[in-house]
Amino acid sequence: MKVKKKKGLEFCVQLDPARKQKLQKKLFDWYVIHQRELPWRKVKDPYSVWISEVMLQQTQVQTVIPYYLRFLKSFPTIGHLAKANLQHLLRVWAGLGYYSRARNLRQAARKIIQDHNGRFPESYEGVLALPGIGRYTAGAISSIAFNQRYPALDGNAARVLTRLFKLRGDPKSAGLHALLWKCAQELIPQSNPGDFNQALMELGATLCSPRRPACLRCPWQAECLARKEGIQELLPEKRTSLVAEKSQWAVAVIFHNQRVLIVRRTEGKLLRDFWEFPGGEFNEVGNLKSALAKKIWRDFGLRVRLRNRLTTIKHAITKRRITLLVYQAELKTSMLKVPHTQTVRWVRLDELKKYPFASASSQVVKALKSMIC
Repeated sequence: MKVKKKKGLEFCVQLDPARKQKLQKKLFDWYVIHQRELPWRKVKDPYSVWISEVMLQQTQVQTVIPYYLRFLKSFPTIGHLAKANLQHLLRVWAGLGYYSRARNLRQAARKIIQDHNGRFPESYEGVLALPGIGRYTAGAISSIAFNQRYPALDGNAARVLTRLFKLRGDPKSAGLHALLWKCAQELIPQSNPGDFNQALMELGATLCSPRRPACLRCPWQAECLARKEGIQELLPEKRTSLVAEKSQWAVAVIFHNQRVLIVRRTEGKLLRDFWEFPGGEFNEVGNLKSALAKKIWRDFGLRVRLRNRLTTIKHAITKRRITLLVYQAELKTSMLKVPHTQTVRWVRLDELKKYPFASASSQVVKALKSMIC
């Protein structure tokens, strides 16, 4: 590959045709034998491909499989997804993370019904115009479902190409990011572009791992420039990671007449419309239980008595490392009327499964059921 630097970080990429064909053939031959059996590889239906590619964004394959199968069972067509009740949709998605993906799927399905008569758009531009779809997802759908020659550069594919061509720098920087897309575009063949994209990502996911890549089993071991210099584990180069932000949260599981209080988030982007237990963030407070009780009084007009700690949960959201303290609680006095609205509910334990809970709150529900049993 010839790389000529122009002004700033602009690049021109050219691959020798013979070398390109050799790389393509070696990768295809390897993929035919070693590809993993995955449910979305058995179909070329654009709807199924779309769902799988959105789920696979920043999520491991083994995590996605059961969600993918359950999602298609609940919403087998674009029409079903467009008509989906948001709470039901979030309940099916709960635990998969990055919940804006689920909302964007429904929004995109409605756009397909409205603008494309319910048929998934076949043009790359039409796919890219759908909510929640970027360059990678559009390329994956267009190549796999419609056999169009567009690259699909995810993190795995970028790592392979960075090592194959010994490209220095941070792959997320504008210059190298653009160069990697040009490399992917140059490599992709006219025939079977979808299989090529999947093979490239498969190679990164299974052999060309971030640490200790299995170079001796790689179909491109002889062509890999990084391996020739013994620097494959040093690439890709990454920027210094940001220090994780630590945060302490506390919630109360309040019992009343054999029911517990849950509340629905109505603000923010991350967990909006999911249900959780009353509480919040409490950093650098002297008396945590007292602060939690006061917040519940301010938010809901309920005076509670906090009992023992039910469990402690540690989880992460983006760069935040959260410690969640969960307390059992009860109302201090019997009340004739307690809150019960669209965003505040008193529910029996066996009714909790009807509500979408994000990962941390799902762990609270699990601990609560274990305690009762």
